[in-house]
Amino acid sequence: MTTGRAAGATALAEAPGTAAAGTSTAAAPEDAAPLRGRVLGAVAAGIAGLVALLLLALAVGGGGQADASGLDQSGRLVDLGLPISALAARVAALGTVGTLLFAAVLLPGPGRALPAAAQRAARAASLWAAAWVGATALNALFTVSELVGVPPTSLTSSSVRIFVTDVAAGRAAVAVIAAAGFLALVARRCRGTASAALLLAVALSGLVVPAVLTGHSAAADNHLLAVTNLSVHVVSAAVWVGGLIALLVHGRGRDDLAPAAARFSAVALVCFLATGASGLLAAWLVLGGDTDALAAVTGTGYGWLLVGKAAGLAALGVFGWQHRRRTLPALRAGRRRAFRRFAALEAVVMLATIALAVALSASPPPAASSPPAVAQSVAPGAQPGPAAPEPGIEDMAGHDHGDLSVTVLIDETRFHVSAPVSPDTAVTVHNATGTEVTITAVDGSFDVVVPGGTLMTFPAPDEPGSYPFESRHSASFTGVLVVR
Repeated sequence: MTTGRAAGATALAEAPGTAAAGTSTAAAPEDAAPLRGRVLGAVAAGIAGLVALLLLALAVGGGGQADASGLDQSGRLVDLGLPISALAARVAALGTVGTLLFAAVLLPGPGRALPAAAQRAARAASLWAAAWVGATALNALFTVSELVGVPPTSLTSSSVRIFVTDVAAGRAAVAVIAAAGFLALVARRCRGTASAALLLAVALSGLVVPAVLTGHSAAADNHLLAVTNLSVHVVSAAVWVGGLIALLVHGRGRDDLAPAAARFSAVALVCFLATGASGLLAAWLVLGGDTDALAAVTGTGYGWLLVGKAAGLAALGVFGWQHRRRTLPALRAGRRRAFRRFAALEAVVMLATIALAVALSASPPPAASSPPAVAQSVAPGAQPGPAAPEPGIEDMAGHDHGDLSVTVLIDETRFHVSAPVSPDTAVTVHNATGTEVTITAVDGSFDVVVPGGTLMTFPAPDEPGSYPFESRHSASFTGVLVVR
């Protein structure tokens, strides 16, 4: 049943109006409608199952928990739409990369021109890229809505402008939309192997930008290592998963499926090793490279997601071994059915692992979400004594948003400061009131005006320390910005 669902889902990925490569066109017209209905039903069931798995994983990992402080009022639409749109963007990116990989690498033509099947794959990549643009734009809208804590319909143009120009996640979204939009316009006209390879490079760059700017590991102590490792992880996983799906869709029934599958097997082995090694290193970096933190994660929701993702990777390793041992020799002998069925089941496991990865990226590592850890990191800089947090420092974010945390939130009663910041980085401020408020450092290191109902940023001081600040509009508004 699962295999049939995957086969139906991959069959639908063929560009509308074009038959899958090698698909028989001799079917009677009266058989087309029932077949199409079964395919659509299988795809709908597959999408529903993938979304259900994502929501379940978010509940396990704590990524779907509501803001305990009550400051987040973005609404349930954003709570659900944010992870679902992230998953949709991830799957669309995989489809784009996979179809371009099929055209440029797995099915090269005899010369510089792409064969007909590769051109069809390039046209399909154009549709995948268009879906990538839409899902990324929707995810960006939900992201800024969550960031400022208001529903999408209440966002101001100023908040959106600040998000796309001054916040790392916003700039990443713009870069991805630009890359995917370029692919959507150009890929359908791709006719040569060199241009297909260039488009594949553009698609991979669109994956690396958000991985560099918005991943958990991007905030780790060893930034260069973390960013490089995360880029390797995202690229290798995309090539692996996307390549298999494209091989299933665009290689069906082809006489040259066996050599294309053999090429993919070599690529998949490299991607498996790179994905596994980079995934282990990424988890180690997120947990701070601390054995105590590694022990603390055991038994938590975040730990269960790590285990699930690792189990999926191990299962995919077994699939690859079985392909090399059984299905590839059978494919070379002309027996395609076993390969297609086994690869379809493998694709299901891959997509389930991707859903777990999306939930994992949205879930807080235990060390990052522990209130005592925040208090200990803040207290030594200002208030001596037991591990009491500084005035204004609080666990207001509900969970770790990484680059998406609002550093200072202003409501009708006071300042809320969520966490320390790094020197000379952007301090994100959201004024949820209708009143203009100032944020003025006692030592004069910063003095900014925050209009009512806006999102803005200002540069943090370049020296570590504690910076008490106040507001000229009310003496009761005080806080402390910790730079470390």
